[in-house]
Amino acid sequence: MNTPLLQIAPSREPRRLSEPERRRLRAVYDRVPAVSCHCDRLGQCCELTNEEMDADFATMYPLYSVEYLNIVDYVQHHFEAGRRDAVLAVTEERPARCPFLTGAGGCSIYPVRPLVCRTYGVLSREAVEETAHDARGKVSAQWVSSFLFTERHTVCPHTRVQAPEALAAHAQNMVRFNYERELLKLGGEAARPEKAREAVLMSVAGLKRVTRWTWGGYNVLLRAPLAWLERNFAGYWRRTALAE
Repeated sequence: MNTPLLQIAPSREPRRLSEPERRRLRAVYDRVPAVSCHCDRLGQCCELTNEEMDADFATMYPLYSVEYLNIVDYVQHHFEAGRRDAVLAVTEERPARCPFLTGAGGCSIYPVRPLVCRTYGVLSREAVEETAHDARGKVSAQWVSSFLFTERHTVCPHTRVQAPEALAAHAQNMVRFNYERELLKLGGEAARPEKAREAVLMSVAGLKRVTRWTWGGYNVLLRAPLAWLERNFAGYWRRTALAE
């Protein structure tokens, strides 16, 4: 979707993560080697050119439901009211510019950024190909194919890994989808929609929950007024391109 449906006024807050759930999420994140960015223009990977928009690129790839709840909590406690309301009202799946990108090109939610942002630029092109080659016959062929598709598109020549000794374990976690499986498990325990919203989702999509979606998609499902959701969710879902 290239344009937002409308700027909805949220009616309620999804439930907050418990501290044990938050610790489990941080433990997953801590296994990803940190990188530093040496790009001439900070934040350019978080906004799209007109050509990239036309080619269906995205600035905000799907995040896991537990990550969405974690970011909402951070926004509620660290953003001033106007900025908070603006990002929580975003419904667009593919904004040309990530709504969390600052004017200076930094990330306004850096401490709670999702897995897809943390893993961007960690593996070199050579490491991606070598990891996939070594994994063939040891893990699912579909996993290897998915790993290659994602990681070939997120190699960045401007990043520097700060803990190169952690790269081998990280590569295995990526090709074996260990991070994702833990986040799915956490989301299944923490991010179930309330009954009325679950009923809308089930009637439209045949699902009890969406395990991975964009910031805008989750804003609609979990925060839009229920009456609005009941009237408009079917159309929103038909146009969605990034729900998983």
